[in-house]
Amino acid sequence: MNKSSIFYLITFIFIFASVSVILAFLWLIEYDQQNYTKELNTKYSLIANTRLLQFNGVISESEFQEQTKNYKMVLIEDPKEIRYVIFRGEVLDQAQTTTGLIKIITLDRQIFLSIIYEGKLYLYKDKDYQAYRYFIIKAIAVGVILMLIVLYIFIIRKLKPLKTLKKQIAKFAENKLDEISNVSSGNDEISQVADAFYKAIMQIKKLNQSRQFFIRNIMHELKTPITKGLITLEMLEDNKYKERLTNIFNRLEILINEFAAIEQITSGAAFINRKKYNILDIIDEAKEIAMSDDRNVQISVQESFYINVDFKLFTTAVKNMIDNGIKYSDNRMMQIYITKEHLCFKNKGNELGNSLEHYTQAFTQGMKQKDSFGLGLYIVNTILESHNLKFDYEYRDGYNFFYFKNLQNIILKD
Repeated sequence: MNKSSIFYLITFIFIFASVSVILAFLWLIEYDQQNYTKELNTKYSLIANTRLLQFNGVISESEFQEQTKNYKMVLIEDPKEIRYVIFRGEVLDQAQTTTGLIKIITLDRQIFLSIIYEGKLYLYKDKDYQAYRYFIIKAIAVGVILMLIVLYIFIIRKLKPLKTLKKQIAKFAENKLDEISNVSSGNDEISQVADAFYKAIMQIKKLNQSRQFFIRNIMHELKTPITKGLITLEMLEDNKYKERLTNIFNRLEILINEFAAIEQITSGAAFINRKKYNILDIIDEAKEIAMSDDRNVQISVQESFYINVDFKLFTTAVKNMIDNGIKYSDNRMMQIYITKEHLCFKNKGNELGNSLEHYTQAFTQGMKQKDSFGLGLYIVNTILESHNLKFDYEYRDGYNFFYFKNLQNIILKD
């Protein structure tokens, strides 16, 4: 059990309370036994001494009866019963006086007072002795402990839905909305929280479905005129205007695919196509999509390796880095360094005016066009986060260095 959990805390509190109650009742029993023993000793001492005074003629029988009338001590006269008590009983205490011998005897949960005077035995039975009082204290202690146990079980059962709710929240964090169910089981506060959480999830699902439907419809409607435009261009003669229009339509199609990548990530479907790919194949595909060649992009490879990624998404991230690297460089050139520690994108140019975090926000625009990265770095950072990678930046000796770090998280062993 996690020591920081509320279940551990409640268990500790109940164990502490139970131990405290047991110790308190043990002390109470011991204390009561000592007090009651003192009371009995005082009573028996008074009765025995008074009886011995009566035997010695100091006081009369009537005076003895008057002094002991509040004590229910019955004289036993049956010889068989006397022998049974004397031979079977246990002597708790005894005292020798100048006139006689006094003993306190217990037998069958009863107390007897024995007085021997001038060789004659007088045996009294204490009708007032409360043998049951310790049993009552113990019964109360057991009752309190049982009540604490029942209360503990009741509270744990009431808090048990918290564990289920925690699992549901974990599913929500993993975007498994379809696996979330309503764990509410009553009208208490925990059930109300669980019910409110489930209703919120249902509302989020509806909003997600509406958003996905809207975005996919827009992308579909945009692709239709682009496709028609490309088909129409094929019917025209080759010239510089046709080439420009073709590049524009292709660029629009690439942008729509990037928006589709954003929608895929934000909808939680980013890993449905994660497979094994060679890093060089991804770089080559990104170069082709970015419509760049070896004159603009130089690649340095320590060694080739395989990674577990969504090909379309990861290629989009690399393509955006190539686009930005060429667009914002002073010489329209960039270099890509490939190692098992990181991917590095290097270009010559001005240092970023703000921190990298500023440019990885959606629709970030700088004061100048060269400071404007729009959605490019936002898409890159979002894709890297979805692959458990880190996006980093440094400026050194007139060059910008952008890094895809923690590649160990996606590199596959040969």
